[in-house]
Formats: sequence, structure tokens, C-alpha cells
Amino acid sequence: MPVDHYQEILAVIITVVVLFMALLCVMVLIMFNHQRRKFRYREEKKAMSEAYQKQLLESRLEMQEETFDSISREIHDNVGQLLSLAKVQLNIARQSTHADKDLLEDIKSNVGQAMTDLRDIAKSLSSERLQWISLVQAVSHELQRIGRNGLMQCHLHTEGEENTLPEQRKTIAFRIVQESLQNILKHAQATEIKILFGFAESELRIHIQDNGVGFNTEKGATGGLGLQNIRTRAALMGGLADIQSAAGEGTTIILHVPYN
Repeated sequence: MPVDHYQEILAVIITVVVLFMALLCVMVLIMFNHQRRKFRYREEKKAMSEAYQKQLLESRLEMQEETFDSISREIHDNVGQLLSLAKVQLNIARQSTHADKDLLEDIKSNVGQAMTDLRDIAKSLSSERLQWISLVQAVSHELQRIGRNGLMQCHLHTEGEENTLPEQRKTIAFRIVQESLQNILKHAQATEIKILFGFAESELRIHIQDNGVGFNTEKGATGGLGLQNIRTRAALMGGLADIQSAAGEGTTIILHVPYN
């Protein structure tokens, strides 16, 4: 075999070996990068899951805290006043030789209303109550509580066929609504609240609107509303919180919550 021909064959073999080694290195690098991405994905997913669970726990604790604060106010403002009035009326009736029939009816009415309020409060005390009622019902109860003193007009509407959210998302969504309502009461100087539940095919859209003072979103003037917290909670559910406001024109929060 000629030397030149042998050298050509050897060169081809060397070239093939080099190409094979290069290909092997590329495959190893691809597999390494793939494994690294998988590991990073698992870590990010784990971190997201931990953040979601943390937010869920915080939402539950805040819901309980808000419920107890609200109950404390209701006992003081409603039940306490009714029972105090009934006590005064009973003292008047006791000192009278002939108790007025209308007075006795008033006493009976006040005590009955106090008992009704206490039953409502007892229902609110249950930390598991959100599991047994729908999100719409839970928000409706909140609006009834807010509108009870007559200082705020509250409206609730639904569109579409009601769909059920997973329990954890329902908890976080309710907390977002609850927090939004508290922000309205504390900062908006509003006289009217409107909430619309729009049940679409793939997501629930909750519109929370007030007619308060509003704020300039471009300047980032949050007015203590904690809007970033609302956005963060929505994002952890895979959703979105769209906040629209302008000075003197009220505020609208549109919460997008996917069903899955």
C-alpha cells in the first residue's frame, strides 16, 4: 500500500475520531446544561411553591385577624348598643307601674336584633367558613357587614355561570378582596362600592370599584393601599391584578384568577 494512501486513511480516521470526540463533548455539554436547567427549574418551582404556601398561610392569618377585628367592632357598635338600650328600657319599665306596651315591644325587638347579630358573629368566628360557602357568598357577607351602618352603598353582581375555584386560590382571592375593601374604607373616602364577578371560560374576573378620591398611578402614589401586595398575591395564583385609578375618579381593581 502506498505511503500516501496510508496517510490519507490515517487522516480520515483521525478526523472521524476528532469529530466523534467533539460530538461527544457537545452532547455532554447539552446534557449537562439540560440537567442544570432541570435542577434550576425544580428549585424555582420549589421556591414558588414555598412562596405560595407562605402567602396562603399569611392570607389565612390575615383573614382571621380581620375577622376578629370586625367582630370586635360589631360587638361594640351593634350588639353592645342594643343591649345597653334594652337595659335602659328595662329599668324604665321596672320603675313604671304600668309598663308601656310599645316600650316592651321595643325591648323585645332590640334583644331579638342583638341575638340575630350574635348568631351572625358566631358564624363569622368559624375559621373554616370559607370552605362551606362560595367566594361570591363570602364577599356578599363582607359587603353586608360594611353596608350595615348605612354610610356606604354596596353592590354585588355576577355575570356568567358560576365556577368553583380550588380551595387555596379561593382563600387568597378572598383575602385580596377583603384587603381591597379595607383599603377603600381607610383611604378612598368613598360612598359606594361595586363588585362584579365575571365567570369566563378559563378564569374568574373580579372587578372591585369605588367612587373615592383615587390616586395618580403614574406617580406611584399608592396612598398606603398596599397595591404591590395585591399584585404579588395575584401573581402567585398565576393570575393578574390590574389597578386603574386617577385623582378624583375613584379606583378599580380587576383581579384575574385562572381556574387551573
